[in-house]
Amino acid sequence: MELSIIIPCKNEERYIGNLLNSIMHQRLPISYEIIIADANSSDNTLTIIDKFKGVLPIRVIKGGLPSVGRNNGAIEASGNIFLFLDSDCYFYDKNIIYEAVESINSGNDLVGVLLDSESSLRVKLLYYVTNIIVLLSKLDKPFVVGGFLMIRKNIFQSIGGFDEDLMHCEDYFLSKNIKPNKFGILKKKVYFDDRRFKKVGINNFILYFIKNLANKNNKDYFKKDIGYWS
Repeated sequence: MELSIIIPCKNEERYIGNLLNSIMHQRLPISYEIIIADANSSDNTLTIIDKFKGVLPIRVIKGGLPSVGRNNGAIEASGNIFLFLDSDCYFYDKNIIYEAVESINSGNDLVGVLLDSESSLRVKLLYYVTNIIVLLSKLDKPFVVGGFLMIRKNIFQSIGGFDEDLMHCEDYFLSKNIKPNKFGILKKKVYFDDRRFKKVGINNFILYFIKNLANKNNKDYFKKDIGYWS
């Protein structure tokens, strides 16, 4: 098996179908699997997933918080390459996953992409700033947002996976372990829903972003439950 696509989810009936439809139209390696780590969804998430099982090689396993779901998926995965996706992302470029796999096969250990939204200008600007941070991180400590994070299986295992003690930003603390010369960034965009911005308000999210940057070397800060996933 070459590629394992791992998706943590909980009550994603509004989004999971769009993501799976995007994957269905992707150019993919010959051998791949999709593992969905569901955290006891109580809506129609699992019903929607079932509709795709006839056309996509999907398995559903037990999940939890995103770091737990991702790690559970990695334990079950058969692929030599892991791709972690958020349930609310989707793609327009049909080659983005294939080209990310090619980047890994060419020698990179970790691959990220650029982020975007079809929402308000302020949300798009925040993603623009995030993209600059991702690009600049190649000069020091790589940073890939967990919404689209591809990594070699053996590297993921050597790091110890996602730190389940962290309540948020576990993607940063995983990706910073990668050597900059083994970090690839596709100049292609993955799109995300703006639900988290709507939930907390764009100004509060900017404040959250600034606090994270200020505490990037203080791991204990990220162990606090700030309600990000609630």
